[in-house]
Amino acid sequence: MSSEAAILGVTLNRDRLNEVTAPESFAADGEFAVALRNEGEPVHVHLRFDGPLAAVASVAPPNHYVDEEATRTVRVTVAPVDEAVTGTLEVVVGHGAEATTVPVRVSPSATASGDDPAAGDEPAPGDDPASEESSEAPAPSDADPPAAESAPAGEPDNDGGSEPSAAARRRLDEWVDRARDAADTAVDGEAGVPSPEPGTLAVAALAAAALVGAGIVAVTLDGLAVTLGVVAVFVAVLAAGFLLLG
Repeated sequence: MSSEAAILGVTLNRDRLNEVTAPESFAADGEFAVALRNEGEPVHVHLRFDGPLAAVASVAPPNHYVDEEATRTVRVTVAPVDEAVTGTLEVVVGHGAEATTVPVRVSPSATASGDDPAAGDEPAPGDDPASEESSEAPAPSDADPPAAESAPAGEPDNDGGSEPSAAARRRLDEWVDRARDAADTAVDGEAGVPSPEPGTLAVAALAAAALVGAGIVAVTLDGLAVTLGVVAVFVAVLAAGFLLLG
């Protein structure tokens, strides 16, 4: 029972034996207490409620012994109520020798009516800050490319890295065959072409060496720029060969 609970004061044996003095009425918010003050000889007191109040208010036990010149406080338990409840408290002394009745009105307490300030600080259902934060997390966007698609283009795949090398080797074989056919034609003097001079042969040998070197570079280093360079060397050598043999 809270120290601020209302107290209904009853005086016993003030002017005579078994006399009961009580207030004309009493009101409380929720639970309260009955203070039995004895100003005379020891006495037995019985407390009981009547009316609608009897359904919500009770004392345990209902019988109490109050010694001479003593005060005994009895707690009254009241169940939570939504609206005010009225009734009476009957105080019986001396095993029924005398009794008095006090009208009592009990109103809902502040805690029972939901006016507890601490209760207002509790978040309402569905207002959990953690759930709001998680619900605001950005969903994956369809515009975001997958990790596999974001890799830079132009890098050769490990499984197909041998295809450019094979193509370069085929082109190199074709160029070597063409150079060999051109050299055979020039040396054999087909179509009445006179035998070249020693200087011409030296230039042709250097051109062939340039072709071989370019082919080796093309095989070793893959790339469009290298391929174009080899083609340029091949064309330049053929042009020089025709000019020298023409």
